[in-house]
Amino acid sequence: MKKYHSLKSFLVIVIMSSCFSLYSQSDKVSIKFSPLPLIDDIGFPTIQGGIEIKLSKKLSWYNEVGIKYRECMSEINDTNFVASSGYKLRSELRYYLSKNEKSSLEGLYIALNYSFSQNYHNPELSFYPNKDSSISRKDGFGVKKEMFGLNILCGFQQKLYKGLAIDCYGGLGIRFRDVTTYHKEFDKSKDSMELPIDFSILSIREIVDANGGRTVIPSLMLGVRVCYNF
Repeated sequence: MKKYHSLKSFLVIVIMSSCFSLYSQSDKVSIKFSPLPLIDDIGFPTIQGGIEIKLSKKLSWYNEVGIKYRECMSEINDTNFVASSGYKLRSELRYYLSKNEKSSLEGLYIALNYSFSQNYHNPELSFYPNKDSSISRKDGFGVKKEMFGLNILCGFQQKLYKGLAIDCYGGLGIRFRDVTTYHKEFDKSKDSMELPIDFSILSIREIVDANGGRTVIPSLMLGVRVCYNF
């Protein structure tokens, strides 16, 4: 846990530093807004935006913050063991491949991305006590989920009209996940979860929340941002 908090503190310092840099780099700055996180109920919905600062002809530095603004659709409302809240931090070093040295923050780029997120939520699951399928119970409990990620990205930033631009990206990486549960009745050593027959991402998240603990998983990133370049 100390390792995760140290990384989180580092990202906070990095993002604050980029904000202060705006005063001296006002002609080389792009303000971005991410619309897709607003409807992200697989992870958690956030209002998310960031700042990209041009460091040299081909190198830039992007930092982003997201704040959870509502409960996920899968959260229960009648039982709250933890207050539903969360945030995301992201820092990214970009290298633009464009041969046009006069262009500013445009074209194809590759990037190294670091991220941290923390999410408190209240899920509910159905299970069979003592693996007896004749009895079904529901268990509402609290969860704190922290994730630290490393990703390699490829993206394209294109000017649309005057200062407006669009930034599309995708990439692969790895995530270190730490899940802590509160007031959970389900015991995976004794009980069996009642899961739907058909595969779903939400059922996978339900399994992760119920099992808790630390895991390492691959990650896939896809997204789009609306930008305004100064």
